[in-house]
Amino acid sequence: MPPCQEHPPAPRPACVLDSGTGSAVSQLAFDRAWLVLRAGKQRPDLLRFYRSLPCASVGRFQAIDRELRLEHCAARGIEVMRRYTGGGALYIDPRQLGFTLLLGDIGGSLESHLKTACSAIIEALSDFGLKAGFKFPNDVEIGGRKIASVFAVMERGVMLLHGILLLEVDISTMLEALRVPTEKLSPDGLAAARDRFAPFNEQCPGTPEHALQHALETHLAQAFSLSLTSATPGEAFFPEEAAPSELPIHAIDWRGTGDNWLEALWKTTGGVLLRGRAAFTPQGDIGGIEFAADVQAADAGLLAALQQALRGIAAARVKNTIRSLIVENTGNIPGVDVEDFFGLTQILLDKHQGCTALGLTRQQASRLMIHSAGNAAAGDILERASVMLVPYCAKPAWCEWRHQDDCTECGLCEVGEAYRLGRERGMTVKTIVRYEHLVETLKEMRDGGASAYVGMCCSHFFIKRHRAFSEAGMDTLLMDIDGANCYELKQEHQAYAGTFQAEAFLDEPLLQRIMEFVPGAKDCGKARIPGKS
Repeated sequence: MPPCQEHPPAPRPACVLDSGTGSAVSQLAFDRAWLVLRAGKQRPDLLRFYRSLPCASVGRFQAIDRELRLEHCAARGIEVMRRYTGGGALYIDPRQLGFTLLLGDIGGSLESHLKTACSAIIEALSDFGLKAGFKFPNDVEIGGRKIASVFAVMERGVMLLHGILLLEVDISTMLEALRVPTEKLSPDGLAAARDRFAPFNEQCPGTPEHALQHALETHLAQAFSLSLTSATPGEAFFPEEAAPSELPIHAIDWRGTGDNWLEALWKTTGGVLLRGRAAFTPQGDIGGIEFAADVQAADAGLLAALQQALRGIAAARVKNTIRSLIVENTGNIPGVDVEDFFGLTQILLDKHQGCTALGLTRQQASRLMIHSAGNAAAGDILERASVMLVPYCAKPAWCEWRHQDDCTECGLCEVGEAYRLGRERGMTVKTIVRYEHLVETLKEMRDGGASAYVGMCCSHFFIKRHRAFSEAGMDTLLMDIDGANCYELKQEHQAYAGTFQAEAFLDEPLLQRIMEFVPGAKDCGKARIPGKS
């Protein structure tokens, strides 16, 4: 007799609804109202399809001023919204098919639910002969080109999951709405940017969109074991008290930071960007700390709880405090772990110490970007630095050496001063002329035994090319550059290729101060870092 087979769970009843096209904020309010009623057992689970009018949308945990071009959105009449779910910033318009899943009393991790939703999208696309794949933690791609994304959060015992499937892509408007362009939005030409996406209507021209929606409905119902029935007219409307006010758009807005805050960046191995800023007490303890991230977290209050827990504690207690909150959330903050939050917080602590040890202002310390697998302090990196990397875009456009790996130190720009300071300390100084050159140079440095180096680049490049710095396996201290940069001008494709024409500028006072702490044969009387022999 065969062993007893466990019966699969009975499908859970759920409503299905098509809400048509409306403002993004009204669509968000609808989801929130249903969530509240579902939590109170006054509504069943829901699968809803909809379209949104043009909107720039930030994730629940992102600093809005760091992600969106707010003035441009206001001038163009583009709605701005903060989602209840986490993840990165998006430009949304009616050419994208949106769906919402609201499921109560559901077990499992957020990571598993994101993957399940992506798998359902992949199956739906396969009905049309498309071979799509999952990209951790929340994207669906066809041949490395994005076609869909999902985002989720848990509140009041209910999972709210948003999905966006691209039917068409308005690249130019997207570029203007999002403040931090990515290489997926390469602006050297709209064609190059468009190649990073695989909209459905290009993949399956002439296919009725209602057929796609039906396929998504079928496979999402199968994936989450739902028994769907059409929502009644009464269920499509809510009493006023059931629709709470929307999530404050500017809940995380770091404009006008002030002189008391230090900022830092951290890119996780899972591809999540963490931002942090902190103020410190005279004793060196954390007076206040705030996090902003394109992270997805099941617990919508996780970052706020972490900020509260770290306020006022000594540096020695930081890691255990973070561990107590993060370890128990395994699988519910995909792509992020204890070491990521600790690494970011450690950089903030080190920058605070550097303000005294290196004689930096808080503004100067905030301009430093550090990558160190072992959480090395800025002072330690400087004492071991043997190479300086300079971006070619900091050389004047008229300079005949702009696209060459050298400098004559003519004295007509800050790059010549950087070369002088590096060379007099016996450092190898190199101008990085294109992205491939950076990768090659980092490999040569690592193979040559370098353990630490200093350099300059814009924060956008540091974020988007973080993997190159990480894979190099060396401790890095980079100084942010000023002036025009390829990301703000939407010309990063030219920059990667080495043909960017606008000029950026090195922060010469910061450079000079930092280089005082790099040893060198011609600098026997160099400044010493307090506390070091």
